[in-house]
Amino acid sequence: MSLGPIYLIPGGRPRDVKQMEQDFRTVLDASEKLNPKIAYVGTANGDNKVFFQFMKSPMLKAGAGKVTLVPIASKGADTQMAKQILSEADIVFLSGGEVEDGILPLRKTGLDVFLAELHNSGKPFFGVSAGCIMMGRNWVHWDVEDDDSTASLFECLNFVPMTFDTHCEDEGWKELKCALSLMGAGAKGYGLSTGGFYSAGSDGRLTSYRNDPAVFRNRDGIIETEAWHEKI
Repeated sequence: MSLGPIYLIPGGRPRDVKQMEQDFRTVLDASEKLNPKIAYVGTANGDNKVFFQFMKSPMLKAGAGKVTLVPIASKGADTQMAKQILSEADIVFLSGGEVEDGILPLRKTGLDVFLAELHNSGKPFFGVSAGCIMMGRNWVHWDVEDDDSTASLFECLNFVPMTFDTHCEDEGWKELKCALSLMGAGAKGYGLSTGGFYSAGSDGRLTSYRNDPAVFRNRDGIIETEAWHEKI
């Protein structure tokens, strides 16, 4: 069985709910199920129920039959229940928030491995903002915020052999550039633009449906911009 498709919604425009509904509809169609069930992984924001309700509404309007918050980061979370919800879902969603906060509970419970198994079995995944980054290869931990001399890499879910950042044009993609510096010569990264919509493949190919990404390469320690060539 082929790997499940990966869809990336960088966000950055929280009020553009109609566009979000359209993008969600594209993702739901990939499941080839009528009114597919979505398992909502909210570890990146601590299973925040307000944010869950905010995201759940456009998912239902897009045609989801049911959207269930997977209990992972919240106090007293039940790992076996989480696995059951994830297994029974047709699609898995990874929420926005903080990337490291999103990865640590998954790793602690072993659900990072379980999610990889679901992806390998063909289940579609999609994410918003931090959820996009989490499905890539690496991200950065800072011992001291904004001090790159204290930065180090940590591994994400590695569903695709790519490194992403999301909606950080106004900051010049500085965190992505830091990640690429740590990854070494030849490393390549994608800045997923505000309001964009993408899919990513296990072959390292990124497809842009809207708002082409910023592309960067580490060339012997110098982070250079590359042209974007791939189109649908």
